[in-house]
Amino acid sequence: MKKKTLLTTIMSSVVCLIGLTACGGSDSASQEAPETNETSEVDISAETETGEVISLKVGHIAPPGEAYALGFEAYAEAVEEATDGQVQFEIFGNGALGGERELLEGVQLGTLDMSVITTGVVSNFVPDVTAIEFPFLFRDLDHVYKTLDGDIGQEILEKMSEAGLKGIAFWENGQRHLANNVKPIKSPEDLKGLKMRTIESELLLDTYSTLGTNATPMAFPEVYGGLQQGVIDGSDFSYGVIWSTNVYEQTKYFSEAGLYYASATLLMNEELYQTLPEDIREVIINLGKEFAQIQRDISQGLEAEQKQNLLDNGVEIIDSEDLNLDAFRELVQPVYEKHAEKYGAYIERIQAVE
Repeated sequence: MKKKTLLTTIMSSVVCLIGLTACGGSDSASQEAPETNETSEVDISAETETGEVISLKVGHIAPPGEAYALGFEAYAEAVEEATDGQVQFEIFGNGALGGERELLEGVQLGTLDMSVITTGVVSNFVPDVTAIEFPFLFRDLDHVYKTLDGDIGQEILEKMSEAGLKGIAFWENGQRHLANNVKPIKSPEDLKGLKMRTIESELLLDTYSTLGTNATPMAFPEVYGGLQQGVIDGSDFSYGVIWSTNVYEQTKYFSEAGLYYASATLLMNEELYQTLPEDIREVIINLGKEFAQIQRDISQGLEAEQKQNLLDNGVEIIDSEDLNLDAFRELVQPVYEKHAEKYGAYIERIQAVE
């Protein structure tokens, strides 16, 4: 196969995808290509022995226009080009194959080849992942990316092989903020007694319980109906998720608490990965890591428009400067103490990243 630089093609694909895809929450929502940081050039030669087409079945929960969907479509296009079409993707988005736990189990069992899974869900299968889910752990996005793209992130990705998963890279779900349909949240006291949905994660269940809520585990496809029917009062969402999935229609208030940073693991069935030719594995891994930042840039680039869309649709947004964030941080310290034996060493290393 030909050896070529893919960076120009990659970024053109991202621009086209964002320009042509609606944001999912409104037919009239338009997208502009986000500004992206310079990325390293990908120069990969993939010459396989058989030349047979490798078809990969992919599932994720994101609707069209959300950063998972846009990022994976651009990634898939880049992989197909890098392999001269030898690798092809069959992508099922928008939760067509189930919620994230079902998708992850599918990848683990080999009934699904690849996915992008919210990292908190992965923590149920790979406990070390929990270390990057602690509330108010990261100083800012730069701290997040240096951690996830550095030695700590790579160490955690490698742990996934023990669960039958090939961890490729950490993509982005986004900063998780507090949304509900009862009242504005400005301090921890405002959360008391609310039925707050969370993913099935011991750490996050502990976090919500410590904040005084009735923590309720629920698969994401059930959240819209849960809010509509009063089964839950609220949950945490990134801007991309609450807008592109139309959940904002069932929420009145959105507080920029930054409860925790939610990454998303790009992963593959480990056994399948090991059967692929070495050059194909190299393409999948190298571009997966390359697209971590590209997908994050897509996510960040969409946020300003998504925020305005929420405001235009009647959602009251409580800005971060209007929240008592110090009170939130102080209240969740027992969560750190409870899990210190398992994750304290990781936490110290993460906090030392500069």
